[in-house]
Amino acid sequence: MFPKGLVIAVCTGVVSAIIFGVYLEQLNSKKQGLEFIEGPSLSVMTDKQNYLAGQSIQIRIINSGTQVLMFSDKAPKLQIRALDGTTIFSSNIQNSTLDPKQESVFVWNQTKNDGTMVIGGRYVVESSTFTENEQKITDSVTINVLK
Repeated sequence: MFPKGLVIAVCTGVVSAIIFGVYLEQLNSKKQGLEFIEGPSLSVMTDKQNYLAGQSIQIRIINSGTQVLMFSDKAPKLQIRALDGTTIFSSNIQNSTLDPKQESVFVWNQTKNDGTMVIGGRYVVESSTFTENEQKITDSVTINVLK
């Protein structure tokens, strides 16, 4: 038979690990989840966080608020930057406005503005827009390109 203290310690450890795992899973699901809010809101999402080199990346730009969002023709609506801030790729989005709950989908094939392929590393996908009141809002997501 096992000592009573050992059984209690093992059971406490197992229960603690399960509770901590459930907590981390909820935390991770909230991070990737999309929440619609009252007022202006922009959300940038990708289908996953890690990509192999050369794999297409689907980027969704979503109006997750209740106000119409307007994209300026003077500035890129989608930017992909290295972590040091260097712009790797920029593009305009097809829609010049996004109504509430409307989204624009863009597929990036991991090429830079000059046509060469990106190297493995971390990149920030960012979109900026303006509300009807000319308030600028921005959202971004970090992705990993694996070698």
